[in-house]
Amino acid sequence: MKELLIMAKSLGGGGSEVALIELINALPEELYNITLVLLDSDNEYAYRLKKNVNIVQLTFNSSFAKSLVSMYAFPAKVLKKLSVNSFIAYYDFISNCVTNVFEKTYDIAIDFYGYGSFVTAFLATKIQAKKKATWLHDEKPYWMKSVQKYLCEYDKIYGVSQAVVDAFCREYPHYRDKAAVFYNVIDIEEIKRKSEQDEIIPFKESFNIVTVGRLTEQKGYDIAIKAASILKKRKINFAWYAIGGGRDEKKLKKLVEKYCLENQFVFLGRKKNPYPYMKHCDLYVQPSRHEGYVITLVEARALCLPILSSDIPSAREQIQDGINGYVAELSAEDLADKIEYLYNNPSQRKKTVEYLKEHPIDFSTELLKLEII
Repeated sequence: MKELLIMAKSLGGGGSEVALIELINALPEELYNITLVLLDSDNEYAYRLKKNVNIVQLTFNSSFAKSLVSMYAFPAKVLKKLSVNSFIAYYDFISNCVTNVFEKTYDIAIDFYGYGSFVTAFLATKIQAKKKATWLHDEKPYWMKSVQKYLCEYDKIYGVSQAVVDAFCREYPHYRDKAAVFYNVIDIEEIKRKSEQDEIIPFKESFNIVTVGRLTEQKGYDIAIKAASILKKRKINFAWYAIGGGRDEKKLKKLVEKYCLENQFVFLGRKKNPYPYMKHCDLYVQPSRHEGYVITLVEARALCLPILSSDIPSAREQIQDGINGYVAELSAEDLADKIEYLYNNPSQRKKTVEYLKEHPIDFSTELLKLEII
């Protein structure tokens, strides 16, 4: 049995945390003894964890150091200005404040948090392992500026999509040989099973649209709301349901009020099981500005839904326009145009659904990549 250590931010938050849990669930218990080291105590998605895992909370002898561990300590505009030496000093200070002791030598150590965070530096310098890998979850490679010094300690740099890997290699071509794609592993059968669970679905007698994701700028809800305003002006009979919570909730609700969309754009909040809502919708829409690998699109494909996504590189890896879904330019006008087209052409929606049914998703080869780090 191999000793596997995984470092991550928490068991709650967003898509990367869900991806972490799904990866752990997919790993054979007879092959891996897993230690999961977390920065934060958020356990919103812990109920999804099906394995007995040794969970270790990283502890610090300084509350100041603890407050600095989040990647959000450095906004993007600050990241671009700070020198590499500044980051080294910053991460060395935090590492020296960690009170946990890791004496074991692991077979594999994974920095699943990524994003050029403190974790990347800590695992590189403080964890002993025969093989090490770090994860890239986003197409924005400037995050990695802060950890350039530590990447030489890693055997593999995995991106969750080809778009992510390509963006990284353009910025850091000298690490091209270490970079590879490792798609997020999702339990397709579990999604299907959960979609059958009884839920009271508040859908109206209309064309029902669903979007799942955090209420943040990245997910493009503001664009979706503006598209909804256009659809309302065109007299389209629709209702758009947003599933998720996030820091932009108040701002987005004000935008809904501004466009008088209270009856058309509905916030359902976070749902432990969003799949019945997805299963019964007429159209699943993902209007993200950027993504690493769009897990909700995998889930929508698994449920064989009519899909419309913003035209971003990582979405293009999953959605072939007009074949297994549709893509729209990242604008309210084009999003509204495509929704109207699909509203008026149910045969086109059915065509993509039939294609998804005939081409099931298979992640069986992804786990083998851990054996060849």
